[in-house]
Amino acid sequence: MKSLIRFACVCLCINIFPLIASEISVAEISDLSAVPSLDGQGWKTIHRQIDPKIVYESFLNGTETFSEWEDYSAPSNYFTRKIESNSSIKTIWIARVIRVSDRNFREQASIRLGVISDRDEAYWNGSLIGKTGTFGAEKPQAYDKVRIYKIPDDLLNKGSLNLLLIKVEKYFPNDIGITNDRTEIGSSQEIISRFYREEYLKLLFLTVYLTVGIYFAFLFIRRRKESENLYFSAFTLLLVAYQFFRNQIKYDLGISFFTMKKMEYLVLIFTIPFFSHFLRAYFRIPRSRFFQVLDVLCLGIAFYILATGEVLNYMFVNQNIVQPIWLGYVAVAFYWLIREIRKKNRDALLIAAGMGLVLVATVVDILTDRGIFIFPRLVGYSFVFFILSLAIILANKFVRLNEEVEELNDSLEKKIEERTLELNHTLEQVQRLKVQQDGDYFLTTLLINPLTVNENKSTNVSVDFYIKQKKNFEFKTKSYEIGGDICVAGNLELKGRKYTVFLNGDAMGKSIQGAGGALVLGVVFRAILTRSKMTKEREVSPEQWLKQVFMELQQVYESFNGSMYISAVIGILDEKSGFLYYINAEHPWTILYRDGKASFIEETLTCRKFGIPDNEQNLIIQTFQLAPEDVLFIGSDGKDDLKMVNSSGESIINEDTEQILGIVEEGQGDPTRIFEILQTKGELYDDFTLLRAEYLGESEEARSKSGREYLEFYDKGKSLLQIGEKREGLYFLEKAQEASPHDKNLLRLLGEQHFKEKNFSKAARFLEDFIVESPASLDHFFYASHAYKMAGEMGKAIDIAERLLLRKPNHIKALIILADIYLSIGVEVRGREFLEKALRLDPENKKAIGLSNFSSERKEAVSLKS
Repeated sequence: MKSLIRFACVCLCINIFPLIASEISVAEISDLSAVPSLDGQGWKTIHRQIDPKIVYESFLNGTETFSEWEDYSAPSNYFTRKIESNSSIKTIWIARVIRVSDRNFREQASIRLGVISDRDEAYWNGSLIGKTGTFGAEKPQAYDKVRIYKIPDDLLNKGSLNLLLIKVEKYFPNDIGITNDRTEIGSSQEIISRFYREEYLKLLFLTVYLTVGIYFAFLFIRRRKESENLYFSAFTLLLVAYQFFRNQIKYDLGISFFTMKKMEYLVLIFTIPFFSHFLRAYFRIPRSRFFQVLDVLCLGIAFYILATGEVLNYMFVNQNIVQPIWLGYVAVAFYWLIREIRKKNRDALLIAAGMGLVLVATVVDILTDRGIFIFPRLVGYSFVFFILSLAIILANKFVRLNEEVEELNDSLEKKIEERTLELNHTLEQVQRLKVQQDGDYFLTTLLINPLTVNENKSTNVSVDFYIKQKKNFEFKTKSYEIGGDICVAGNLELKGRKYTVFLNGDAMGKSIQGAGGALVLGVVFRAILTRSKMTKEREVSPEQWLKQVFMELQQVYESFNGSMYISAVIGILDEKSGFLYYINAEHPWTILYRDGKASFIEETLTCRKFGIPDNEQNLIIQTFQLAPEDVLFIGSDGKDDLKMVNSSGESIINEDTEQILGIVEEGQGDPTRIFEILQTKGELYDDFTLLRAEYLGESEEARSKSGREYLEFYDKGKSLLQIGEKREGLYFLEKAQEASPHDKNLLRLLGEQHFKEKNFSKAARFLEDFIVESPASLDHFFYASHAYKMAGEMGKAIDIAERLLLRKPNHIKALIILADIYLSIGVEVRGREFLEKALRLDPENKKAIGLSNFSSERKEAVSLKS
């Protein structure tokens, strides 16, 4: 009778399967002996209380379609996809429908449910098949235990549907469900064999670690001076303990879950600190105060864990205090490794590679623990390679030391004699090479010294150099210096205005290489200065002159194909107005010394070193208005690169680029005193050059004094303009301008008024004169260019607009006016370049869009005609 009822139920399941399939997917299992996976989608979950027997009966008769249940993917944290608060959800039910088609399977079946957080009860077709933990318990039960439950033969419906229900109660506030490992069903023998095979393989790795740890502990006992062996042994043994507490075999020991977790968190705290101390001892680095603070914090956390009894607190402390402390250890460790790698230390390179591998594995494990994603634990496997590589490094060190001692004992006297002969021979060679090298240095110095000259003769601008090259040498009993820093200063006249030109450069490389780069810079720059004194070359603006200098230097250094770069500041200072134009090609920022205070006049890097490919795209002409008695200091990075000693007695390199500002203030703007103060701060280990440029021009008030005739014409012209008599007003204002041709306010007023009256020729002339007197006003550059365009003088319009773009490359109006001019004169390619850039910067600009449409229509018309 029972068999008949069971057969009827099976038939009913088969008939209602299409209805169920619309609500919940079915896992089709055709071969249980293959142990198929149940991971992925197809699971359902609900967080209200249910009766598993009633749900199963409803499932059989088709009334339970799981329409109220949520979709769930195993393994995963149920709360990961929840938007609402998780605090109210204590328990969930997880369901999976499985069709077992394998009618020939005769073995005992089991199901592996992975790691469930925290306690669970598993029901197969309404009957309890296994449970872990006590529901309602205050302490955690088994949130990292892999569940494997056997399915009784009489409960397994072969050839039809089966319903798996799992009741799960959480321990952690935001962690519930099948959170890790994998889910699968199949032969009990195969599932359990796989389980123990995996766990014992991990124990085999731990045995290797344990052997290594004990070996180096004994090695330390024999050689106590080598403390790195002790730290490495402690690190390895702690790692063995931690990995064992992560292994499933621990549940066979009969120790309470809470006790094992407390021990696991205690062991975990000290793994990274002991490894960092191993590196410190291995590379013979003194223990710093920073490390002492971190060590005390770790000890304090360990005492806290020993004194308390709440795993939630352990996890919070681990994630929010211990792991950030580890970052301090790891950062310092990587700093040591990078420093040793730079010293060509092969051991440091091998350790860094191993640390990188373990770091990646650790990050993956931490993210898995935090529920970010699901992934198998990798640390245990990565440490096999890491620990063995460290052990090999330490063993090789020990072997090398023994071999050296044996070799020295066997042939010490002979080696001393051989080494003495070798050293004498080498010393003779070095002496000969040094004589040749000093000769090369001397010849290079003879070439470069005439180029490092201060030819400034301006009465309004004072320029001084202070040069101290790092490399000193003697040639024929006289001392000389050679290096890659160079300073040049001179005078120039452009379009009738006088300028002071200066340069401070720092070539790549030391000694002869750097001097070669500086020699090239000096020759090219002096050639440009000489050529610029010719009549034709003098009819360019300061912006255009700086652009020509930049392009020539870039082409020269780019031809060296990366073997020679140079940073530099090249400036051109208007001797009358004090307006500075300059290029900073990845040189230390320029310092302004004004009223006893020093500050930088730059904020961002605008241009790379000369010689870097495609550097032309980065060219920006920078400007700055100097006041009388303002002083500029331009120097190479030698003024910042100081070798200093910290409070622990360690030698460090200064990284504070703003330190020089305080030194300039302390030295009261005197280059000699600045150099002397720098030497008291630390040891210079690079070439030092400092260029001082002081503007001594007249004050603004002195330049703006005007005569009586000017004032009469100016007042009358202004009055007429105010009552609408534009023509007469402009006439008197032009008379006033003739009386005071350099009045900036009057030039601006005349330019703007003529522009409004559409007298574009006059407007252009007055506006151009205004930007000569007041080059900081970029808007009037645009108005002057526009006026020349409307007056039909396209060449001057292009010249002024391109000067504006050299100082502000993203000026939309300048781009549009250049595009319009070039398109109108038939230079299509150039015009479209400016137009495309304008549209990239402002796609909604109506003028640019209209110009683009007009250009396209004209292009189509030309194509149709052709």
